[in-house]
Amino acid sequence: MNSNTYRTAGKVYSSTSLEKGHAFEDYIVNLFNEQNFQLLNWRSDKIATNGVIPQSNSFPDLEYVFMGNKRHRFAVECKWRKRFIGGKIEWATHYQIQTYEKYEKENRIPVFIAIGVGGECSNPAKLFVTPLCNISKYTEVFESQLILYKRKPTQKFFYDTKQLRLF
Repeated sequence: MNSNTYRTAGKVYSSTSLEKGHAFEDYIVNLFNEQNFQLLNWRSDKIATNGVIPQSNSFPDLEYVFMGNKRHRFAVECKWRKRFIGGKIEWATHYQIQTYEKYEKENRIPVFIAIGVGGECSNPAKLFVTPLCNISKYTEVFESQLILYKRKPTQKFFYDTKQLRLF
């Protein structure tokens, strides 16, 4: 491993993959308008050169509050993949999924998974936003499972307070 590569919890991260992750997070943040959404937390992955990582790295990337008649908190985990392989992508490890579920339960807020596929991390060709519970049973997800959650990649987000759904 060179000085731009880090190993944590059995995974190897390069500074390039961290940069791509941050670029996709930035893309997602820009889809929220400030009149309706307030960004409470942005937990970009941080790794020390000796491989030490803060526990907060395992929490969802973004935490927002929707400011309608009532305030609604929720979190978003951002995942960008270059392409579907065999019609599917690996979106998370079992450990990550368990951590997101625990976060959702302990904080009593919904967690959404924003998955960008293709194009560039800062401008994906496809964007899917699904509640965690829809894909939490599997580390891999097929594009056909995500079709219901496909959205126009440039469309600003809206939060449905009745269905507690981000779209």
